[in-house]
Amino acid sequence: MSGQPPLVSVVIPCYNQARYLRTSISSAHAQTYTPREIIVVDDGSSDDTAAVASAAGAMVLRQKNSGVSGARNAGLHAARGEFVVFLDADDELVPEAVETGVRTLTSNPAAVCAVGRVRPMDGNGLDLPSSPPRPVIRDLYREWLYENFVSTPGAAVFRRLSLHAMGGFPEGVGPAADYAVYLQLARDNQIVDHGNVVIRYRNHPESMSRDSSRMLRATMRVLRKERAQLPTELEADFRRGRARWAHWYGLQIIEWVLADQRASGPKLAHLAALATLVRYCPALLASRLRSKVTRSMAPLTRRRRNAE
Repeated sequence: MSGQPPLVSVVIPCYNQARYLRTSISSAHAQTYTPREIIVVDDGSSDDTAAVASAAGAMVLRQKNSGVSGARNAGLHAARGEFVVFLDADDELVPEAVETGVRTLTSNPAAVCAVGRVRPMDGNGLDLPSSPPRPVIRDLYREWLYENFVSTPGAAVFRRLSLHAMGGFPEGVGPAADYAVYLQLARDNQIVDHGNVVIRYRNHPESMSRDSSRMLRATMRVLRKERAQLPTELEADFRRGRARWAHWYGLQIIEWVLADQRASGPKLAHLAALATLVRYCPALLASRLRSKVTRSMAPLTRRRRNAE
């Protein structure tokens, strides 16, 4: 890049993820394009998050627990870079992540955000099997109505002042706040997709994305708000996308309830999950109940036929 290189901030919100934090910070330090600052927002952790962050050479902000959006926004307000990356404490940037995002935004001055691809890993940091990265997406808004293909915000680089001007991450939609930001920017043609793998996303039991009921409720809140801004010609796409989201998370909820009941018996959490299914995907629930009844009645049906 020619001229004075733009400054970059990496913000890492952390709530009781100290066991992964050191490698997350190390991945930011190891960038081919060196960030100006690495800011860890200790969001009311009860573990040694602050000590680990400080020992790893990061600036530490400590606050009462306010949720992931509140932590990201605190880091956004403290950051001084022209560009900013929001890296979850259990994820790791690939070495070229920042350089790729900065180069993309520098080449596209009207864009507020550049996004890439995610490579999954397990709790121990080993790569998981995955499909080849999808090609570069041109119609980003339509694609995001169907799926949040940027499954962690560390796969994005933002222009700090532009994100600040739009209010940062909304705090009323829980873990789907990044999805709300992507939809808004894509609707206004302010995102560029470069298609490169830029982050390793850790799959582990404590991940917020594992709570399918919570994710479904949060995603539906985002879509309800988005509908007010929806272009008329995309109404059919919106309805199909909403149904796809409900089906995607609904299947996960059903699988979790059945597996957890087999392992430990009925729980109040199962009733709450079923209430979420009733509200957002009743047809899926009814279909699964019919299938279960049919399977349970099959032996009786066979005996009756044999008796005849």
